[in-house]
Amino acid sequence: LSLVLALFTNLLSAQLTLGLETNSSWSNMNIAGEGNLISSPNYYNGIKTGVNVSYPIYLGLGIESGLYYHTTGFKVSQDFGFDVYNILIEAGVTAIPQFHYLETPLLLKYSFGDKVKASIGAGPYVGLAVDGEIKTRANFILDFNLGTYDLNLRNDLFNQWEIGLMTKAELKIPIQNWAINFNGQFQHGLNDLSDEPILNIRTKRYAFGLGAGLSYQF
Repeated sequence: LSLVLALFTNLLSAQLTLGLETNSSWSNMNIAGEGNLISSPNYYNGIKTGVNVSYPIYLGLGIESGLYYHTTGFKVSQDFGFDVYNILIEAGVTAIPQFHYLETPLLLKYSFGDKVKASIGAGPYVGLAVDGEIKTRANFILDFNLGTYDLNLRNDLFNQWEIGLMTKAELKIPIQNWAINFNGQFQHGLNDLSDEPILNIRTKRYAFGLGAGLSYQF
């Protein structure tokens, strides 16, 4: 009974924290399957930004959630350089599929430290791909854009919903009720973005992120 009362008292006195966060994101796609024609996709640098809310539970444990807008993707390059009078002329084409996600995580985290606090957390997240496009660029001495092609993510070739796992480490520097936060995170989707049964291509996205934010504790 004493333990229950102590936990209930701690919950009542716990302070809600709201924050804004912006991260630089490096994403890629695990692509496999019988019909896979892409052997080595490269990382795409996007952005992940949004709001988060965290609530302490007991003895350093707490929960964190939020809503984020995340631009992810990958790059595929094809080189076709050629010689002119024994001089190598560099040329190539790069395709950049980009996907725009809304993501909501639910992390269980543990915080430690006195004034400057650190925390580590992990848990699932749910993502919704709202739209996407493929940008193409050519390199012939200079880079120039070839065009952009919209992707209809609502057709039968794509699975808009994603469930994945996420880990996050954060450092918080308090300034009265405010705090400056620095974080690093990693996330990996558990289900396929593509939904193509004939070619049996499996695509699962993942991303690393580094960023900073500002939070307020009520």
